[in-house]
Amino acid sequence: MYKSSTRKVVPVDPLEWQISQDTACNIVARVANTVGAAKSVLRVAATGHDKRLFLRVVVCLYFLAALGRIMSGVTIAYAGLCLFCLSRLFQSSDRNSVLNRRNREILERETPSEF
Repeated sequence: MYKSSTRKVVPVDPLEWQISQDTACNIVARVANTVGAAKSVLRVAATGHDKRLFLRVVVCLYFLAALGRIMSGVTIAYAGLCLFCLSRLFQSSDRNSVLNRRNREILERETPSEF
């Protein structure tokens, strides 16, 4: 009566998903730095010595709580990933823009060669 859907299973080569040890260490170091910085900020905010920082943390947490009530966590994570990718794209395009390349060429022409 009912036809079962047959899915074609495509094997995934595990070598395609491997990263180098340096890359893995770099990722872990960045995550550890981020967690450490967040922990430091929250510790200072919790002591109450810096009132502006405390209020900033409270406002951010309240905003995230309100956002969490409106949207699912997956949607928020996806939007954050999109914003992160866009910021990286703009940073790389700023470094490689035509004006920066022209300025670099002008500076290279103006600076005398020491050799």
